[in-house]
Amino acid sequence: QAIDHYRRALEIDPCCADTWSDLASALFAGHRTEDALVCTRRALALDPDHPQALAKTADLLRIQGFFLPAVAAYDDIARRHPDSWSARVKSALTQPVIVQSRDDVIRNRQRTLAGLQTLVSEGARIDDPMEEIGMTNFYLAYHGLDDLKVQHASADFHSRICRNLNWTAPHCLNRRPAPALGRRIRLGIVCSYFRENTISKLYRGLIEKLWRERFEVVLFRPPHDREDLALAVDRACERVVELPRAFFVARQMIADAGLDAIFYPEIGMDPLCYFLAFARLAPVQCVGWGHPVTTGIPTIDYFLSARAAEPADAQSHYSERLICLDRLPAYYVRPDAGIAALSREQLGFPQRAHIYACPHSLFKFHPDFDAILAQLLRRDPDALIVLIAGIHPNWTRTLAARIAAAGPDVSNRIVFAPRISQRDFIRFLKVADVLLDPLHFGGGNTSYEAFAAGLPIVTYPGEFMRGRVTMACYEQMGMGDLIATDPRQYLDLAIRLACDADWRSAMRAKIVQRAPILFEDEIAVAELEDFLFAAVSAHGNGQALTGWNRL
Repeated sequence: QAIDHYRRALEIDPCCADTWSDLASALFAGHRTEDALVCTRRALALDPDHPQALAKTADLLRIQGFFLPAVAAYDDIARRHPDSWSARVKSALTQPVIVQSRDDVIRNRQRTLAGLQTLVSEGARIDDPMEEIGMTNFYLAYHGLDDLKVQHASADFHSRICRNLNWTAPHCLNRRPAPALGRRIRLGIVCSYFRENTISKLYRGLIEKLWRERFEVVLFRPPHDREDLALAVDRACERVVELPRAFFVARQMIADAGLDAIFYPEIGMDPLCYFLAFARLAPVQCVGWGHPVTTGIPTIDYFLSARAAEPADAQSHYSERLICLDRLPAYYVRPDAGIAALSREQLGFPQRAHIYACPHSLFKFHPDFDAILAQLLRRDPDALIVLIAGIHPNWTRTLAARIAAAGPDVSNRIVFAPRISQRDFIRFLKVADVLLDPLHFGGGNTSYEAFAAGLPIVTYPGEFMRGRVTMACYEQMGMGDLIATDPRQYLDLAIRLACDADWRSAMRAKIVQRAPILFEDEIAVAELEDFLFAAVSAHGNGQALTGWNRL
C-alpha cells in the first residue's frame, strides 16, 4: 500500500526527491532491491546531496553484492559529511558477498581490521548502532578461516565506539540463587527469524517441547507477517513480546522481563540481535548454531554445538564456553516425504544427465570449491551441476563468472535454476542423483531436507563446525559411507553415486532407513533442558560451567 501511495504522489509531483527516496525505502522493505536502487538514483538526479538517498544507495549496492561501488559510495558520503561516522563504519565493515579468490578473502579481511583500528584511533562515536550502523559482519563466516580474532576485534570495536552498548539490566547486578523447587526458569528466546526460515525449522520444535514445569518461555521478536510457521512458534510460547527496531527501547523491554536465561538461536545474521547481545540482559546468556560461528562478544557465556560436529581443538575457535551436546541441538520436523518428485522434463534436464545438486546460498561457494566442480565436470561428461539462483541477480552473475573462469571448457554444464517454493524444492531434491556439500561451510537445513527426501550427500568435512554438520548428521545416523577424507575421494564418491545406479539405490535405502533419528529428536530437547538448568543453577551458586556432560 505504501508503494502505491508513493507512486501516486510521484504522478502528482515527479520532481520530489524526498518521495523518490521514500519509495525506495518501501521497495527495499518489500525486498525489491533493484527497483529501490533505480528510485534512489532518481532522487539523486534531482538532489545530488540528498542524505537519505545517498545512504540508501550505498546500502543497496552493498546488499546486492556490488562491493567496490558500495565502498566508493560510503566513502563519498564520508567526504560530503566528515562529521558523520556512520558511512565510514559501514565502509570498513563491508565485505564482498561473492569473494573472488583466497587472496581476495585475506586482503578484504585485513582491510576491515585496519579500518576498524583507524576508526577507534580517530575517536569514532556512534549513538544508536541500529540507526547508524544497522549491519553485521555476516559474510566473514564464509571465508573458510578461523574467525575468532576478527570476531573479537569486531566486538571490541563496537564496544568502544557505541555509547551505552555495554549495559547491564538491574536484575543482573546481583547474583540470583539457584532455582528452588517449584520455581520455573524464565527463559527468553530472542530472534528475528521465526518465520519461514532455517532458524524456525531448527528451533521451533525445541521451543514447543521444552518442559513447561521447568521453564517459562518468553519469545522476543520483531513484528512479522502471519505465516503458519511464525504463528506456530508464537503459540509455543507462554508470552510473545514484539520488539521495535528502536534499539534502546527493545533492550529495555527484554530487561524488564527479569529473565533467568537468554537463548539467541543466532547472533550475526540480524543486526538487532547482534547489538542486543552486548548487554547483560540475563544472568546466563547463550547462543545456538543458527549462524555457526563464534560471536566474539564477552557477554555471551555459552555456544551450544554438538560433539559430532566439532574437531578436537574446537574450544580454541570460540570466545564463548563451548558446550558440546551428544545430539545435534535441533528438533527438526520432518518434511513430507510423500511429495511427488518433479520430472526431468518439467525441470528442463536431459534424461541421460547425471544431476549433481548443490542448492545452497551462493555466498557459501568458496573459491576453493571452483576447481573441484570443474574437475567433476571433466571426469563425468554426462554431469550437470545444478545451483539455485541468488536472491539478487548480481550474486548469480558474479558467481557464474568466477566459476566459468575456473573451468571455461565445462562451465556450460553448470545451471542456475530459478528460485522455487519450499514444496517444489523438496520435489526437486528427489530428481537429483547426488547432493554436493560445499567446502568450508556445508549444509545444515539443506542437509536435513535432502536426508528427508532420501538423497545421498557427499561431504568433505572442514576445519570448523560450519563445514562439519552433514558429517555430524551421518554420524548420528551411524553411516560413514559418503564422508570423504580429501578432495579426490570427494570426487570419487560423487561420481560413483551418479554413475552407479545400484550403489546409489543402496545408499538411498540406507538413508531412508536411518534418517528418522535426525527428526523430531526428543533426546536433543532433554539435553537442552538439562544444560539450561545446569547453567542457571551454576550461576546461582556463583559458578560457571567449564564443561558439561548430561547426567
